[in-house]
Amino acid sequence: MSHPSAQLYECQVMHCRLKPKQRPFQYRVFMLSLDLDDLPKSPWFSYDSFNLFSLHQQDHVELGKEGIRENLLHWLREQRVQVPNEIRVRLIAFPRVLGYAFKPVSFYYLTHADGTPFLSVAEVGNTFGEMKLYLVDGKKEKAWHRRTPKNFYVSPFSDPGDSFDFTLGHPLSELRVNIDDYRDDEKILLSTVRGKARPFTSSRLFWYGLKYPFLSLKVIALIHWHALLLWLRKVPYFKKTDRREAQLDVLKPHSSLTKDHSS
Repeated sequence: MSHPSAQLYECQVMHCRLKPKQRPFQYRVFMLSLDLDDLPKSPWFSYDSFNLFSLHQQDHVELGKEGIRENLLHWLREQRVQVPNEIRVRLIAFPRVLGYAFKPVSFYYLTHADGTPFLSVAEVGNTFGEMKLYLVDGKKEKAWHRRTPKNFYVSPFSDPGDSFDFTLGHPLSELRVNIDDYRDDEKILLSTVRGKARPFTSSRLFWYGLKYPFLSLKVIALIHWHALLLWLRKVPYFKKTDRREAQLDVLKPHSSLTKDHSS
């Protein structure tokens, strides 16, 4: 039996570096699509407890409130966004797999009670366990768009002073996301997520457990493998402490940002 408020997106993820040397790679994953007011029940899925697949509050925005939804709404109010009382929040994210989590990016889509889109938020993570939220509220046909300073250390081959250009399609039968890196007005990295919606059923979750048994490990292994290839090709890189002044408003900051490294 399917859960009407939840979906699964089986996705193709593509990254293509344009500067200084072109280097594309892609891989297949799946993501959960969950209404945070109506989480699904399944023997293979849990909230804040161990399971084959799970969603944990600590893997997402935490600002001292109870639940992912309330923490996100608190952050939006800090950004001076007036959030209607009847708002609904959908989270599209990688699950934990057998308790292991790595979430390079998650997406929040907020809608009014009648389903009308309100805005979206991208939640970007890195291998240091840090996180940064980006408000994406520019209206586009069937999508939200915004270009904004990155101010976050995502990769040693990407300057935290660059900009992210987000285009987040409204998630219906398809998920269409573009996140591009710009240095001034020059595009240097393309990233896309393309996915087809599938019903959230226990049988499909079990099948994905067989099809994607090492989902999070696969993603982090691919990121490190392609970083190694870029290093071998002598692509310039940044240490995390090289651009501390460009890493702003970071949630769950690493010790490289909180400790005095001047000595």
